[in-house]
Amino acid sequence: MLIQKSFAGSVVALNYREGPASGPALLLLHGLTQRWQAFLPLMPQLVLTHHVFAIDLRGHGLSGHVNDGYRGEDYGRDFVEFVEQVVKEPVILFGHSLGGMVGIHVAGYLSKLVRALIVGDSSLFRQNANRAVYFEMFQKTLALLERRLDQETLRRELGEMTLHSPAYGEIQMKALPNTDEAYLAAWASSLSHMDPAALAMTLDGRASENWRPKEFLQKVECETLLLQADPKLGGLMTDEDVAGARSLLRNSLHVQLKGVGHSLQMSDAPAVGRVVTNFLAGLE
Repeated sequence: MLIQKSFAGSVVALNYREGPASGPALLLLHGLTQRWQAFLPLMPQLVLTHHVFAIDLRGHGLSGHVNDGYRGEDYGRDFVEFVEQVVKEPVILFGHSLGGMVGIHVAGYLSKLVRALIVGDSSLFRQNANRAVYFEMFQKTLALLERRLDQETLRRELGEMTLHSPAYGEIQMKALPNTDEAYLAAWASSLSHMDPAALAMTLDGRASENWRPKEFLQKVECETLLLQADPKLGGLMTDEDVAGARSLLRNSLHVQLKGVGHSLQMSDAPAVGRVVTNFLAGLE
């Protein structure tokens, strides 16, 4: 059973779900526009062997909103406090997309309290043709949020959103693989809880203005899994990202999931679960 709790950080309150103490502490950090529920497809496996903490990032889910406070270091500071004050023991971090970048920051800052890190398809060095698709998608998503639509209308509008993809050409969101009505409903629910300012700061560059990947990756001492989605299906972690990161990390593994897009566990939980559980088992 997952118990809902809240952590009163120095700047913002974080909503999180905590599982039973079944093993080592495992923190789950979702991506931009999502919330802790993004990890639900993996939860039945993870709670059997680990003490899971699934957290809503600031400005997402039921966590608090802040003014001008959605930079990478802001997210990172929240989780440094969370590990030091709530978990109080060495942790494993699994971050997806934005969550992976936050995980790198935390693992570098708290090297003695992070025993392993999974970076799930993060755009590490900011050079990626697929980023244009997500930039367009987030621009159009922000425009929808600014219209303050009800959740059902938002779901419908998300599905009808037209994107320009290197893999599929001009295509509606609902026609993309694994983007069925249930997925769109879940995303609409996540978006309805989100502070639009977090998305706006990503689009105008303020959120990543202090992102220094070489410096941050060099500080990570723990074993790290680079979990790469398929670039042909919109994956954001490029082969160049992987090569660059592995040249800087002290101890790393790499797995590319052929046929799995950027959403990872939200689109193919069995494939992602196999890799993640194998990595976790290898730490024992």
